Amino acid sequence: MSNRERSDTLPSETPPGESSSPASERQTRLLIASSDPRVGPVLKKSLEEAGYGTALVTEGGATLEYLKATPLPDLLLLDLELPDMKGTEVCRALRAERLTRTLPILVVTGKDTEMDRVVAFELGADDFVGAPFSVREILLRVRVQLRARTEPPLGSGLLEIGTLRLDREAHRAWVGPGEVKLSAREFRLLEVLMERSERVLSRHSLLDLVWGTSTNVGVRAVDAYVTRLRRKLGTARDQVETVSSVGYRLKRPVGSV
Repeated sequence: MSNRERSDTLPSETPPGESSSPASERQTRLLIASSDPRVGPVLKKSLEEAGYGTALVTEGGATLEYLKATPLPDLLLLDLELPDMKGTEVCRALRAERLTRTLPILVVTGKDTEMDRVVAFELGADDFVGAPFSVREILLRVRVQLRARTEPPLGSGLLEIGTLRLDREAHRAWVGPGEVKLSAREFRLLEVLMERSERVLSRHSLLDLVWGTSTNVGVRAVDAYVTRLRRKLGTARDQVETVSSVGYRLKRPVGSV
């Protein structure tokens, strides 16, 4: 779909019935990286009307420079079609840097093939919206991403299985004495697996538990995130076991309780 075609799916105003965000949300800062002159400005205007502080950049290089030069925003809305570099390369660069490793990334793009989605998730995107999309959908997905980072988790704050330790309240995880830096989505995936250790969870179950029932991402996103999680778990990676044709489970080491 061309930039013009996907731009036409965006309403120019905040959807009817959407009220402004409460005062606490007005401090939330978003960065939009989009080179489409009819998409980026519309998103910026609509998100500002919803109460968010919003900045717009039009190139991948400018996105990286902005994130180095200013306090990190709470969320990045990233187009895959940028003029100087691919959005996937921007995503890769951000996930390679300690400062931006856990920055939530919502891909908003006209490139909407299964491979686009898989590659984006493999490189660390937290959510993906392909054309045609509406401002209402973008607003809902922004709120979901922000809520995932601010809502207090349910249940006991600490989970420990073997050398794996996860602190829900502090949003931190360790393998042995070493801390593991996880994105919000990776953290939630590990939390779900640890909460249900030794139980086999299908990919569809993990989609519901980690991404939510309203998501339109495919089951291959689960595989991509399990791969990323295993890579970060190092010596504990083998505890996340693939159950052929079914899904995944987190194994308890022999002797652990």
